[in-house]
Amino acid sequence: MGSRDAIVAGEASELAGEFLEASAAYTSALGDHDPSVVADAHFHLGRVNWRQAHFDDAAREYEAARAIALQHGLKELRARVENGLGVVHHARGEYTQAKACYAIALELAGDDVQRGRVLLNLGAIENIEGNLDAARSYYARSRAMSQQSGYTRGEAMALHNLGMLNADEGRWDDAEDAYNRCLQLLESFGDRQSIGHVLMNRTELHCGRERYEEAIASADLGLSIFSELGDEAGRGEALRWKGRALRLSGRYEEAERALHEAVRLAKRTQGKLLEAESSLDLGLAWADRGDTTQSRRWLERALELFDALGASRDAEAVRVALGGLPR
Repeated sequence: MGSRDAIVAGEASELAGEFLEASAAYTSALGDHDPSVVADAHFHLGRVNWRQAHFDDAAREYEAARAIALQHGLKELRARVENGLGVVHHARGEYTQAKACYAIALELAGDDVQRGRVLLNLGAIENIEGNLDAARSYYARSRAMSQQSGYTRGEAMALHNLGMLNADEGRWDDAEDAYNRCLQLLESFGDRQSIGHVLMNRTELHCGRERYEEAIASADLGLSIFSELGDEAGRGEALRWKGRALRLSGRYEEAERALHEAVRLAKRTQGKLLEAESSLDLGLAWADRGDTTQSRRWLERALELFDALGASRDAEAVRVALGGLPR
């Protein structure tokens, strides 16, 4: 099998969540005589490492791809690499660096598929920073570009992010519609990891409608997928949502176990946003139980992290929670 065929085979394995097989296929292409093939293999290795929350390894592979792309004037590949590096910075909560990478990627991108990917990622940062109108605009533009290009996965991801944004705003019907449309698209080409993310994020929708048992079940489905795939960051996110659903249903001890595990995974994978959100839920869980000391400890940690991330909307919510604690 030639190197380009190996990369195609690796992509199929990656989509199915078979990351070891994907990595082996991509690695086999690193010895090719064509620098564009070698750079592409490094890019794909970066992406498969990012999918597993191996962020240092992902950055190393992306930087190797970028060096070759710069040396040989591979503009389109560099656009993909800069976007990949932006996603690594994003996952670490380094939003200024992420935006800088995304800006380069957007400038270099020569087609709507790649531009749509970058716009989706820019929207996600705007969402975190509380700029919801800007986020919605980015998501809508990303979806339109994906539809025009026939890029189904891009459309699915835009719908996923729109679902999360609608849920954040309490627009439950719109969120449910977006998630359902997204799942239909994802199931058509079997992207298990993305299906896991949708199932996990639907937990917020169920919680918003006080369907706590459905919320726990949805988080558990996502958790089982991430566990099978070896996705530690995904597991942490699913545990955080499960912990929130358990807290809201009054099952505090189970909630605290899930949330402590989410914090542990957040620290292991350098996921500052996940640590902040899990700390917030732990603080609220202790407040519900009447333990002001533990509640204040976790809420202050959440506030420190949200402030560092520039997540102003979430930081303000924590300040309100702290202000409501008895002295």
